[in-house]
Amino acid sequence: MKTEVRVFFYGHRIPGGADAVLLPARCGPDVAEVREGFGPQAVDVWVTLDETDERLPILLRLLEQHGERRVVWKRDLFTDAELDAAPLLLIDPKPELEIFGGPRVGTRYDVTDACKVCGAGARQTSALLVNGEELSALEGRRAASTYYSDLIVEDRLAGQLASSGITGLSFRGVFAAFENQVRFQLPWRQLCANKTLPPTSPQSTGVIRDKHCACGRSGVTGTAEQPTRLVYRAADLADMQDVNLTWEWFGEPRFNGDVSDALFPYPWFLVTPKVWRIFQGAGVTEFEWIPIHVVDE
Repeated sequence: MKTEVRVFFYGHRIPGGADAVLLPARCGPDVAEVREGFGPQAVDVWVTLDETDERLPILLRLLEQHGERRVVWKRDLFTDAELDAAPLLLIDPKPELEIFGGPRVGTRYDVTDACKVCGAGARQTSALLVNGEELSALEGRRAASTYYSDLIVEDRLAGQLASSGITGLSFRGVFAAFENQVRFQLPWRQLCANKTLPPTSPQSTGVIRDKHCACGRSGVTGTAEQPTRLVYRAADLADMQDVNLTWEWFGEPRFNGDVSDALFPYPWFLVTPKVWRIFQGAGVTEFEWIPIHVVDE
C-alpha cells in the first residue's frame, strides 16, 4: 500500500503565477497539472505526489509562505495482491460516474422501522428509479452508482454475479423515470445486500462522526484529510456474507417523514475479494476498492 496526496490551489493568486511554487518544489508536468479555471485568467493547479515524496513538504511550505489556501486529499492505493488478500473490500464508486436516483425520483421505501429523524434504516420496497434525463451517464458502462451509493450493473454482469455462488446478494430492477411520468425498464440491475454488519471499531480512521443523529447510525462522512480506513472486530465478521452493508449510514440526511422529498443517508457496500475478482474479470473500472482492517478486541 502507498498513500497518494493531491494538492489543489489557485495559481493565479500567487505573485509570479503557479511556477513561483512549482519550480522551487521541482514539481514538473509529471506530477503537476495546470489548467484554465472558472473566471477570467483563473488558473487551477493540481499536484499529485506520493505521501513520502520529499517534494510534498516543500510545496506545502511554499504555499504557506505565499498565504495561498490549498486543499489536500489523501487516498490509499493498493496492489491487486493486497486487494485479493483482504477479508473485505469497501466499494467506492467514482463520483464522476454517478446518476441521480432514489426517493426523489420515485423509488419507494418502508420507513416503519427507520429513524424518524434521519431516515437511517429505511427499507427499499420497489425497483430503483433513476433520472431518465441522465441515461447518457450509463453509455459504455458495465457498472455505475446513484449519488447515494445504490450500485447498479448491466444485465450480463448481473448474470455473472448471480451464477457465481456469491452469498448475501440479491437484485432489483432499474427503471428510467421522466417528469411526464413515463417509465421504462433498463437492461440494468441494482445490487442489494441481505446482511448488515455490526458497527465498525472505534479504531477506524478517515471518517467523521461528529454529526450523529440520536439513533447513532447517520451523520457519518468520509474526510479528505485522511484516507478511509475502516476497522472491524474479528468477532463481528463471523457471520459476514460475500456482500454486506455497513451499520453506519453515510451522507447528510434530510427527512421530515415525506419519503418523496427525502435525502436518505446510505450504507456502504463491503464485499469479499470473490466479488472484486468478478468485476476485475469483467473489466469494470467504475469503482475504487479499499481493504478493511480486522482487529482482535
